[in-house]
Amino acid sequence: MHHDRLVLYLLWTDLRTALRGIRKGDLAWLVLGGGVLVAYGIADIVFALAGYAETLRNARLIWTFEAPAATAVLGLLLGLAASRMARAKALAPFLRPLPLSLVARRRAALLAVSCFGISLAVIVVGLTGLAGLIVAIDDPLASALRAAAAFVSGFAAATFCALADMRTPVDPPALAHASQPGFHLPVLGRLDRATPRWLNAWAWRLPAGRVLLAVPWIVAGLALGIVMVLATGASFATRQAVPAAAAATIGGIAVFMLALRCHPLRSPVLRTAPIGFTRAWLRLMRLPLLLSVVFFSLPASAAVAVQPSAWPISVGCVLMLFILNAAYGVFAAYFATAPLTAALSFVLAIAYAYYESLEYGRTVLLGLAGLIALLWHQARRRYRNG
Repeated sequence: MHHDRLVLYLLWTDLRTALRGIRKGDLAWLVLGGGVLVAYGIADIVFALAGYAETLRNARLIWTFEAPAATAVLGLLLGLAASRMARAKALAPFLRPLPLSLVARRRAALLAVSCFGISLAVIVVGLTGLAGLIVAIDDPLASALRAAAAFVSGFAAATFCALADMRTPVDPPALAHASQPGFHLPVLGRLDRATPRWLNAWAWRLPAGRVLLAVPWIVAGLALGIVMVLATGASFATRQAVPAAAAATIGGIAVFMLALRCHPLRSPVLRTAPIGFTRAWLRLMRLPLLLSVVFFSLPASAAVAVQPSAWPISVGCVLMLFILNAAYGVFAAYFATAPLTAALSFVLAIAYAYYESLEYGRTVLLGLAGLIALLWHQARRRYRNG
């Protein structure tokens, strides 16, 4: 087999192995239930586009700027996910004995990512063009091509950033961690010594009690801090608690999603230990939940200080934060080794449930609760049975 197709072959083999590992009953439920949900979602979108066709047809800004911007962001996220998967395969430890240079590994990863990108770009062209035909805009093909070009641009940018600094791993993990900039945090050490000890350090792939400085984490922290400051300033300027309370809730769940990692739940080391699934899951959520609450408390306190009579809003936001954190914790446990997939699935599930609740009321939340319960059951069974 040619080395350029190695990463693509490994990803395809993983997909086939995962599909073969699913029981026939679960696969039937997945195909039938997922097919029905997809068909219902497509029909709902088609009827919504047809109902608002005249409004969308006259809103040229949507098709000229907003749709390409949305597809560019989508391409950025999907490109980042695909590049990380391909990079992990290209630098897999079992490939080290092969006579593969860094250039060959990067080329193999780039070929696999390019196949994903081309397939997804074709889908974007088809969906955008179909939406333009339903709305009956002037030139649906041009709109579809603009959206596809923006998608390819975002996808290519993410791919370049992920593969440009690709390095062949030659050092043991301990030496690699030791060479990275960071600092010891005694509070983190004290909080992470509960049984099982250093579980969050394992989940974050950090040396015990040490925090490493990485550019993505610094950028994410700065972005959340800027949003918090702006929302708090808006509350003080308008004397309203809503901006700060909303920023507290959204920022709190964002911090929790960034900090929670559940891949130890798939490790045989933890699964064979005398520790139940619920205890291990709660232990993994301990520090991320603490970080989420700390971030939430800052703008929420400002909201109460600006408008003391609006304290019920802050209480409701606290309850909402804990509910969302618990729900995402279930998604993260189910997609234990794929945190980006867990985040996207959680956001899409919440957004779809909110959209359907506008039409059918709060009974839609029962379906969301059923989905969360099913994911919890499947994650628990995987932890027990592998």
